[in-house]
Amino acid sequence: MAERKSKEERINDITNAAMDVFLEKGYENTTMEAIAQKAGVSKGGLYHHFQSKDMILLVVNQKISEKVGGLLSKASECSSIKEGILFYIENYLKYWLDHPKDTSFLFLSIAKILDNQELLKYYQQFTVDYMKYFEEAFAMGVELGEFIPHNVKASAITLVAAMDGILSYMLLDEQLNLEEVVKHFEEKFIKPIERKK
Repeated sequence: MAERKSKEERINDITNAAMDVFLEKGYENTTMEAIAQKAGVSKGGLYHHFQSKDMILLVVNQKISEKVGGLLSKASECSSIKEGILFYIENYLKYWLDHPKDTSFLFLSIAKILDNQELLKYYQQFTVDYMKYFEEAFAMGVELGEFIPHNVKASAITLVAAMDGILSYMLLDEQLNLEEVVKHFEEKFIKPIERKK
């Protein structure tokens, strides 16, 4: 007799299968039936967990965001604000480069954001929280004397925009080395605001 899977295991099976089907067929050509078949569940079983493919798209994005969000917690454990920011930059870029399936899925999702209000709301809130994290990190760096007083909001916005921007170029240009990119980021975003000892 086959062992019954927990709800969490079943949802993981469905979201992993959905990611494959979305990437293979594109969002528009993906059906709930195709997802159910790939996940090895009945169509009724699929609808028991998810009402629509929009809902599945949102949950898969949430799962990916949780992985990336975990890097923020690890960055907070670093010995200094500067080290935490550099840790995050390196590991954020490394995550997307090492997980091409997740990266492709993110780009597929971005194309759907304006058509999907739930996904749009999710990413709007994620962006607010993300920017706030870096704004608070730069502010803490100023407070602790690691950084000189400066516009911490501008630092947060430009850093996040630059990370997402360079990622696209790193995917397209194999000459862009992660270690060098992190050094360039340090040169542009950290050294100008570091308090001289």
